[in-house]
Amino acid sequence: MNGLPFTLVLVSVFTHAYWNYLIKRSENKHIFTALSKIAEITIFAIPAVYFLSYTDFKISFLVLVVVASIITFLNYFFLASAYKYGDLSLVYPVSRSSIIFLPIFAYFFIGETIDFIGIIAIILILLGTFVMHLDSFDKKGVRSIATNISNKGSIYALLAALAVAGYTLWDKISISKMEPFLYFYLYTFIIACFYNTFTFSKFSKKEIKNEWSKNKSEIIQVGFFNSFTYILILTALTMSKATYVGGLRQLSIVIGAFLGYKLLGENLNKPKIVGILISVIGGCLIYLAK
Repeated sequence: MNGLPFTLVLVSVFTHAYWNYLIKRSENKHIFTALSKIAEITIFAIPAVYFLSYTDFKISFLVLVVVASIITFLNYFFLASAYKYGDLSLVYPVSRSSIIFLPIFAYFFIGETIDFIGIIAIILILLGTFVMHLDSFDKKGVRSIATNISNKGSIYALLAALAVAGYTLWDKISISKMEPFLYFYLYTFIIACFYNTFTFSKFSKKEIKNEWSKNKSEIIQVGFFNSFTYILILTALTMSKATYVGGLRQLSIVIGAFLGYKLLGENLNKPKIVGILISVIGGCLIYLAK
């Protein structure tokens, strides 16, 4: 993997973990996420208008944008649901494990292949994610994996990872056909409409106002860092393989686990630490992969 896309993904690792931490500490995850989407499309409205004015917009672009918005909306919904039931230090690594699905999707849909070092890197990342679910390294701890994986937080997080794999591959295809920022903004706009329609129909105005008054600054930050993070990823996707970009993004689990432990008081046991180290080694190997 070349140096520039590698660097772009590394920067996104920190910003992605940070905005996930902000969602986790919010009171109502769905309301918070929905309001952050409004903030996001507002913050980036001016550059979106600029790119739209210089783009020869085709009807086929609508298909790319609508499909992306549906897949990404599902990711946000599953992620918010996962944080409702599980700790950041556990949900976040699972939700970032799109690499379980991405190599298969990429091979069958766009014919993308990875070399031997890439395969080893992916295996290590998957192994690290598995180890992080252990309560301990003894027999009782190994048996606990079934309980940890089967809880609602982990199930929703795994569904979020599946959605990430889907939209990463779709993004790789779409940005070869239209301008990346405009593509991202338009499907973010649709997601904002979807999510807020759902939110305003399910929750009362009082609950929505309460979430905004308590977390106004954090909501705006998520709105900014969400777009900023994924613009980095889209740029990296134009220069590197989808599997490697998705795999390297796994390094954000280190930041997510640290924030959960340091700022939210979540448990960081030995298996989580070992799992993080294994995943980091796998992520570093991606730099050497072709």
